Amino acid sequence: MTTSTRTDRLDTVAGILLVAIAIIHVVFTMNPYWPAWLGGELRDGTASAESLAAFWAQPGGFSVVVVLLGLTILRSARRGERLPGYVGWGLLGWVGLCVVLIGPASGFTLALVPPVLLVAANLRARAAERSYRGERV
Repeated sequence: MTTSTRTDRLDTVAGILLVAIAIIHVVFTMNPYWPAWLGGELRDGTASAESLAAFWAQPGGFSVVVVLLGLTILRSARRGERLPGYVGWGLLGWVGLCVVLIGPASGFTLALVPPVLLVAANLRARAAERSYRGERV
């Protein structure tokens, strides 16, 4: 197996996990507030603290963006394109900060896996490129 194939697989798994985590987040945080939201309670300021928290955990949160990022990562991996290193490092920093803030017993601990895979894939691809060019690794 070539290094490119290994990094593509790491990126593929990371993309799938990001999509799964985002979808699971929405499914497990289903709430009864949708009718009130559609009725305008968010716009008119009558929403309760619980309703606002549920909004920011679901449609106002990052789930849609994480799904789109996961799908973009999958597309790049299937094309054999290397992602910029900042994607994995940025996600790792964000998720790591969330783990520090909310604690290791949260779901954010599992969310560390995709960025670690992305960072590993990027480091592996960079090492392979240096090796290919005859540089010291």
